Amino acid sequence: MPISNTHLKFSTPSTFRPAWWLSNPHLQTLWPVLIRKLPLPPHHRERLELPDGDFIELVWVLGDPQKPLVIILHGLEGSLYSPYVKGILHAIHQQHWCGVLMHFRGCHGGPNRLPRSYHSGETGDLAF
Repeated sequence: MPISNTHLKFSTPSTFRPAWWLSNPHLQTLWPVLIRKLPLPPHHRERLELPDGDFIELVWVLGDPQKPLVIILHGLEGSLYSPYVKGILHAIHQQHWCGVLMHFRGCHGGPNRLPRSYHSGETGDLAF
């Protein structure tokens, strides 16, 4: 039997209420991609060498070191240029926090040295 939304039970009630003109969930998904254009905040890139001879790229947004550091892990095929990542980095910058986006292997815009890629269960690079 397929699972439908009517069978799902949430332990925490949601207070989310969409804007009256954006009540359709499909439009909510498309809105940031089509309409919300944010510039990238000031950032710098760092290449982190890994023990296996490959590397990952980190993208840093610097702020007040006394404030939180936010670690961003993008979704499958995401990157610095994904609208949701730009939005998160923009919010971090506005709060004067520090943020770092870890590009998973092969997601920084160029090839890596090893044929190894990433998957949703890969945590070794993050642990390093």
